[in-house]
Amino acid sequence: MSAEPERLNLKTDGMSCAACSARIEKALSKVPGVSEANANFSNSIVSVLYDPSATGREQIAAAIKGAGYEVIEDDPDAIAERERASARSLARSLAVSVIFSVPLAIFAMGPMIGLNVPFREDSAVYAAIQLILCIPVLLAGRRFYVRGYPALIARSPTMDTLIALGTTAAVAYSLYSTFLVFGGDHHAIHSLYYDSAAIILTLVSAGKLLESRSKVRTNDAVRSLVSLAPKTACVVRDGREAVIPADELAVGDIAIVRPGESIPADGRVIDGSSSVDESMLTGESMPVRRIAGDEVFGGTANMNGLLKISVEKVGGDTVLFQIVRMVMDAQGTKAPVARAADRTAAVFVPAVMLIAFAAGILWYVFDGDVQFSIVAMISVLVISCPCALGLATPLAVTVGTGKAAEYGILFKSAAALERAGRITTVVLDKTGTITEGRPGVTGASAEITDAVLSLAASAEYGSEHPLAKAVLSYAEERGITLKEVSEFTSEAGGGVRCIIGSDDVMVGSRRFLESSGIAIPPAEDDGRTQIFVAVTGEYAGMFSISDPVRPSAASAVASLERMRIKTMMVTGDSEGTARAIAAEVGIDEVRAHSLPRDKLNILISLQTDGENVLMAGDGINDSPALMQADLGIAVGSGTDIAIGSADAVLMNDDVRSIPAAVEIGRASLRNIRQNLFLAFVYNIVCIPIAAGLPHLAGIDVPEMPVIAAAAMSLSSVSVVSNALRLRSFRPKSIESRSKALPKG
Repeated sequence: MSAEPERLNLKTDGMSCAACSARIEKALSKVPGVSEANANFSNSIVSVLYDPSATGREQIAAAIKGAGYEVIEDDPDAIAERERASARSLARSLAVSVIFSVPLAIFAMGPMIGLNVPFREDSAVYAAIQLILCIPVLLAGRRFYVRGYPALIARSPTMDTLIALGTTAAVAYSLYSTFLVFGGDHHAIHSLYYDSAAIILTLVSAGKLLESRSKVRTNDAVRSLVSLAPKTACVVRDGREAVIPADELAVGDIAIVRPGESIPADGRVIDGSSSVDESMLTGESMPVRRIAGDEVFGGTANMNGLLKISVEKVGGDTVLFQIVRMVMDAQGTKAPVARAADRTAAVFVPAVMLIAFAAGILWYVFDGDVQFSIVAMISVLVISCPCALGLATPLAVTVGTGKAAEYGILFKSAAALERAGRITTVVLDKTGTITEGRPGVTGASAEITDAVLSLAASAEYGSEHPLAKAVLSYAEERGITLKEVSEFTSEAGGGVRCIIGSDDVMVGSRRFLESSGIAIPPAEDDGRTQIFVAVTGEYAGMFSISDPVRPSAASAVASLERMRIKTMMVTGDSEGTARAIAAEVGIDEVRAHSLPRDKLNILISLQTDGENVLMAGDGINDSPALMQADLGIAVGSGTDIAIGSADAVLMNDDVRSIPAAVEIGRASLRNIRQNLFLAFVYNIVCIPIAAGLPHLAGIDVPEMPVIAAAAMSLSSVSVVSNALRLRSFRPKSIESRSKALPKG
């Protein structure tokens, strides 16, 4: 019997292009129990969905290693240090390449521009010097050969394979020409391409270094989140305060947090009061008051009071690390728009190799020029860039999900981020989404005696609904004693029913009670929510409840309207109450008296009409609709079921985050399209030129392999740079609200 699938994210080392990603995914697809594998080239994360009863981390890591890539430890500090070490290694290799390739280029090409180069008249010495200068560059760029040729042997060629083949062809032909020079053929001195091989390796290495540094910047959001976790904690042990490493905290520890310090773990205040800055989790700039009994979260900042906290969650169980995990999960998945790019990248390198060899053979057959044939072949191998194609989507997704996290918007997958960019209609639940979800009883009919209130409050005790909590609070304020309940049942969107003593008690909407044959007298609909009570089949009274509208709701609806997105409010409440709230926030279309199945059917109807629908809600009764929606968003105050059903989660209660999520989705989708355009157009235009198309018109491009290497590096850098523009994106719908994470 298979277990519930689990997702595993592994940081890897060695991926250099989209073909590497495809190679890892192919290897993992052969592991029993693995149902999904995504290798993200942009951040080197491999995300695997697997059956833990069939396989485990060791087998998955072994498959990745078997494909030729290394799994590195998950510790963020170790990963950051490894990335820095990799960048330093690339910089050292580049420095060696530059030191030797620059004089080699001057020595080889100087005579073309009139420079008096030493030993130019002695062909043998001239060729030998070029070979000697080329060797250190080949050694500095050996990673292209170490990775490229094994991939070719494994029939999974990568970008490194193209560079290795291109430069090997240049060096091999140059060695042959050098042999001819030493044999007395002085004309062969014009067929040396040591400088081309060296400059290709140098330019590609420069591009890889820029690409590496740029890719590191795309993960700043996750690194900023992780860095917020304090390194130490002050705890009370054996009656004394002691400072310990934060990772040694245990559930049940008592932590002391002074003003200006960060809270070390999730817990509950047991003594003291203070204002706590929770902006890194919620995006809300205003500190919130926390007193004894309140929940606090690791990584948030204590502002001005001394707090004594009982630790309840540590390490990976804290909200902060759950957010990090959710963001990494999203960055490890692939958006649907990436599938076409993946399919293209999978066949790209073999196709380029075929084109390169075909170009070389055809030019030799029809033109008879061996030298030009080799130049054309080398140029095609070098100029083709699967990197740009492979980076186009994952980089934009990585930056986009990180940007969303800065505003307290957590996308669970790359697909959810893409769907956010296609939304045409937004459906909003009322209670807890448009309203604050903290309703209070503002009136009760004459029939509501203390005895009836006791029955109603006792019945509502088992309900999670905010309206039930309003009735309970109302009873608590009046000192009403609750009674023992049996045979409790709840109908989502309707109400509750139970037995209390000998009484059959029902509390809920008019429709809920009337469906059981209970006659309810007409009541004036004053815009407040009405909750009715029946005892043993007879009407027993009514509560009037109002729930204040969120201050940000009207602004959020206005932002959606400006974005030409249709809005609709769907609620189980009465028509009058629903229309009063909708009018206050500017929503024209309202569907009242909607049960969970009604909400579901409304979404299906909209989707049938061609709408891409976003549903935002926070209750159990919203779960079916959240799952049906193209994009389901659960607000941070929602139930675990609602959050589990949604595609994205808001860590705050600011409704403006809903249009902001759409804005970020649109910006990311636009960026992906731009990147794919750059990558595809680059290859479509450059490959024919490199293959010698201008030669048909009598135009020869001097040093074409060198130009090809420069163009290839620039193509990757252009895609990376375009993706990084997303880091400066700011949603217009929440311009007035500060971001969750500090810059940097």
